[in-house]
Amino acid sequence: MRQDLDEKTKFDSKDKKIIEQLQKNCRQTIAQIAKKTKLPRDVVVYRIKKLEKSNVIRAHHTMLDPIKLGYPLYTWVLFACYNIEPEQEKKLITFLNSNKNIIYVSKCSGKYDFCIGICAKNYKQYDGIIREIRLKFANTIREIESVPTIQEFKYDWMVDLI
Repeated sequence: MRQDLDEKTKFDSKDKKIIEQLQKNCRQTIAQIAKKTKLPRDVVVYRIKKLEKSNVIRAHHTMLDPIKLGYPLYTWVLFACYNIEPEQEKKLITFLNSNKNIIYVSKCSGKYDFCIGICAKNYKQYDGIIREIRLKFANTIREIESVPTIQEFKYDWMVDLI
C-alpha cells in the first residue's frame, strides 16, 4: 500500500491548467504553456517546480508506440500468488523489473496480486517470457491471466481528478 495516501496536495485552477497542458504535451516550452493557460511565465515555472518537488508530477515521459518499435504484441498479465512471503515477493519484483520486455510492474489488491505489461515481437517471445516466470516462480504463482491490448483510448489522464 502506498504510504502517502493521507497526503493530499491542494490544487487550484492555475495548477489544473498547467497540469492539463503538461499531460497534453510535456515537451511544450514554458512560454507555450504560459500563453495557453494565460498565466505569467514566472507563475508557470514556480508552480511546475512546486508540483515536481511535492511529487505530484512524478516524471515527464514520452509514450511510445510498441508496434512502431517492432513489438506488436502488447499484453497485460495478471498474477495470483499463493501466500507470498516478503522475501519471495522481493525476488519476484526484482526478476520482473530486470526483464526488458516487461515494461510495467504493479502490486494489486483483489483477485490478482501483480499486474505486468509485456511487449513482445511475437507469440513465441511472449510465451518464452511467461514460461520463464512460471518456471522460476512455480511455488509462488498460483494463476496467470493474459489480457492482450488491441487499442488504447485513454491513458493516465488524471487532470480530470483535480
